[in-house]
Amino acid sequence: MENATGSKTLERGLELLELVASGYNRLDDVARLSGISRSSAHRMLSSLVAKKYLTLSVEHHYKLGVKLLELGSQAEASLDLPAEVQGMLQDISLKTRETCHLGVLDGTEVLYLAKSRGSRGVEMASRPGSRFQTQTTAMGKMLLSFEPRETALAQFDPERTVTEFSIKTAAEFEAELAQIRERGYALDKQENELGLICVAIAIRDRQGAPVASVSISAPSVYMTEERISELVELLNTYEPEFSRRLPPHFRDLWL
Repeated sequence: MENATGSKTLERGLELLELVASGYNRLDDVARLSGISRSSAHRMLSSLVAKKYLTLSVEHHYKLGVKLLELGSQAEASLDLPAEVQGMLQDISLKTRETCHLGVLDGTEVLYLAKSRGSRGVEMASRPGSRFQTQTTAMGKMLLSFEPRETALAQFDPERTVTEFSIKTAAEFEAELAQIRERGYALDKQENELGLICVAIAIRDRQGAPVASVSISAPSVYMTEERISELVELLNTYEPEFSRRLPPHFRDLWL
């Protein structure tokens, strides 16, 4: 009975932390939403303040405390984030049978950090550590679409076309980036490798800034407009989890 009571108290304490993290910072709101009495909520919140999991301002507003920051840093250091990201890419590959990549902008190129092979027997030229032109890859164009116009266009070189389907002019490239911004995803329609179409979305950090991109690549015969829409929807369901698993220094974990 004592263990059950202790577990219940722990669950309630964690629930209060989550409520404060969600922006409910007044005692009355926390008590109401948690469904416990005001006196019990006050007692638990006071204990969390004493242990530095929360702070209490002079306006009697609760905020997350420094102890959570310390624990978060320790948890982040103990996790094998590349392995976790690799596991997510493999999960997408299993669901789609297609090849998946995670990449970032690095100068005028897109740097591939992780890859999960598909199960269709089609081998791509990419591998972790590969670098490709931003202008011919879905991930590269996706990330460039967030850059200022002058910065993005400066990366386009009409002489660096890879296939007959590669974009040929700066005007076409600018129009492509505008379309990507409007629809929220980028396509590489055999622009980097013949016979392959790739679709990519951006991965954003906690402030909403794009920091990476994730893509799905498949033989063009499988990439109908309907399938592309389905893959975009699938990638968007994974985006919040990718975002949570990419801390500010995530590049250092691969590079």
